[in-house]
Amino acid sequence: MKSLPLSMVETWVFLAQSSDHKLAHAKFRAYQQIKMQFGSVELAKLYIEQQKDKQIEVVVI
Repeated sequence: MKSLPLSMVETWVFLAQSSDHKLAHAKFRAYQQIKMQFGSVELAKLYIEQQKDKQIEVVVI
């Protein structure tokens, strides 16, 4: 996977978890991007953690 800008992924996660009805369309689009790039919100969160701390190594089994 190519490296994605951290701020963009953080924004997608924020929108995907938002409960604000005004952001419904943005929430849907953010979730689509997360699903396409990572497969789930949890994996996107792991990506964020790994980018913030380069010593974290994520291994999916």
